[in-house]
Amino acid sequence: MNKFINNIGIIGIGYWGPNLYRNFSNNKSFSIKYICDINKNNLNKLNLESPSTIRVNNYKEILKDKNINSVVISTPVASHYKIAMDCLNSGKNIFVEKPLADSSIKCRKLIDIANKKSLSIFVDHTFLYTSAVIKMKEISRKRNFGNLLYYDSTRINLGLVQNDINVIWDLAVHDLAILNYIYTKKPVLVSAVGHKHFSSKPITSAYITIKYEGNFVAHINVNWLSPVKIRQTILGGSKKMILYNDLEPSDKITIYNKGIDIIKNEKSSANLVKYKVGDTHLPYLNNSEALSSAVIEFNKCIKNKNYRSKSTASDALKIVKILEAADKSMSMNGKPIKV
Repeated sequence: MNKFINNIGIIGIGYWGPNLYRNFSNNKSFSIKYICDINKNNLNKLNLESPSTIRVNNYKEILKDKNINSVVISTPVASHYKIAMDCLNSGKNIFVEKPLADSSIKCRKLIDIANKKSLSIFVDHTFLYTSAVIKMKEISRKRNFGNLLYYDSTRINLGLVQNDINVIWDLAVHDLAILNYIYTKKPVLVSAVGHKHFSSKPITSAYITIKYEGNFVAHINVNWLSPVKIRQTILGGSKKMILYNDLEPSDKITIYNKGIDIIKNEKSSANLVKYKVGDTHLPYLNNSEALSSAVIEFNKCIKNKNYRSKSTASDALKIVKILEAADKSMSMNGKPIKV
């Protein structure tokens, strides 16, 4: 019995597109029939694995081919909705870079048409497929980690300043995906403050606070104007804490056996605070590439429409709703917005 091969086209071969091309090329379940970009230089500089792959400037050339059953979309966020909708209406499954679209209304419309046509939408929240984030979730679910208390993230670097989205939609979207994956309770309030340092560009630095059900809170600092690149996250529990440093080449996760206990004081109304300081632990993490795992997951979604990935369109919709709430809060000088 011949193995089914997914014939695909990749739209957008600029910044992230070459990584997608490499990972889809390395997966034997896919055959890249087309690559598309409006910039001919992007098309020509990519070294093709197969001489039969066709270069096109108009993505609608891909949609005309009935042998193409899936399309990968790696274009500016403002173009996601139009391209994704055209793909779905042409009967193609889609793999879309984050975020799914630039509004929750557009996300819902994409979900509705995909459900109507029994097609898969996979959103590439790549960090969910890193061994570090998977390990964070595994550790935080254990009883000896205690109750989840807070998530504190710094995600800053110099660039890439975008034209169609602000820094929250570019960088904080990663943290929102991780939070949605790790913490199962719902967000309640979002407050954010940001600053637009250049009149011709979107907001370039911002701070976001998200309050969740269950007394859990997340703080996210994002910035396109930092002289240094920092990717650090602390996940705090009542018994243990995790430091995740994505820039560490190997030891990305450190588990701290630290915390505090509140002890009732029989002699006073003021309770006592006991600090616990223990050992640190560096868990083993495999070195598999996250994007490769995401491609494998997309193939599972195509083969089984009932398969639930970590990157569903419904999860992507939840993330976009928080992004919208953060935008609204920034426009109102940090006023908390209900989600």
